[in-house]
Amino acid sequence: MASIKRKRPDCCEQCGRSGTRLFGDHIQELKDGGAPLDENNVQLLCGSCHTAKTARARAERYSKEY
Repeated sequence: MASIKRKRPDCCEQCGRSGTRLFGDHIQELKDGGAPLDENNVQLLCGSCHTAKTARARAERYSKEY
């Protein structure tokens, strides 16, 4: 995570917010087959964007199951 943060701007890659805690988010979630150690599968997101993206992915996964 630290190496990714050094290579990328210090802001949310989705909304551009800076000055906030950033989360390393798997673009394709691990539960959906995403590569855990591939830097190309990670984006830096603020808490709001990370929460919203995770909720969308879970809802989509749930709708496929039922």
